[in-house]
Amino acid sequence: MYFLRFVVAAFLAPSILCYDAEYDKLDADKMIADDALFTSYIDCFLDKAPCTAEYSAEVRKLLPEIVKESCSKCSPVQKNTVRKIVKFLFEKKLEDALEFKKKYDPNSEHEAEFTAFVTGSD
Repeated sequence: MYFLRFVVAAFLAPSILCYDAEYDKLDADKMIADDALFTSYIDCFLDKAPCTAEYSAEVRKLLPEIVKESCSKCSPVQKNTVRKIVKFLFEKKLEDALEFKKKYDPNSEHEAEFTAFVTGSD
């Protein structure tokens, strides 16, 4: 009986410890290539506009945790997506990037770890 519980727990653990696999469908390259689409996501994340883009409202709710935990619950696909989006944001939309940082890490408590995550790879 204990073995069965262990097997069930081992099977369910990844789904409990990771964000929904649906978020793997977010296409960072598509977002970056389409300025209007990218802007709609960023405006949603910064509470400047309604969240109308796919999964934008859901991701906005997760962003504080994603920043705080350096995407530790992200799947490999999600980590790649977050890295691409954040890099693009800081390279091409600096004003929005600074607002993003102010909103999600106002005291720079997570800046070193999150920057290491964004510039790293797994």
